[in-house]
Amino acid sequence: EKLIYMDEVGTPDSSRIWDGAALREGQIVEKSKEGFRQWLLNHFPDPDILLNKNRMPERFALARDNKLPTEVMMDISHTYVGIAEKVIGHPLARSANPKQEIIEVLREQYGLID
Repeated sequence: EKLIYMDEVGTPDSSRIWDGAALREGQIVEKSKEGFRQWLLNHFPDPDILLNKNRMPERFALARDNKLPTEVMMDISHTYVGIAEKVIGHPLARSANPKQEIIEVLREQYGLID
């Protein structure tokens, strides 16, 4: 099963990617952030805050004051990991300690941390 159709070339965050095998069978199975986007729009009582760029102060407050459920964050993570694995053709190597790896890169490669 391969992903064969994209509406643009970019990242899973900006592109919509469809499952090729399903599409050949006449089904559209989208592999993108759209499920997460729809969850957000349905979760908050005033979805216009998320859609209207003129309401950025309210959007920042919404982000600051609301913790999203872990299972929702893990679901979108699994979506992105699945896309990456399809593109590269094998499972991603996952870090045992991603926070420490990020700190080391920032320290050693960019000198941003003492």
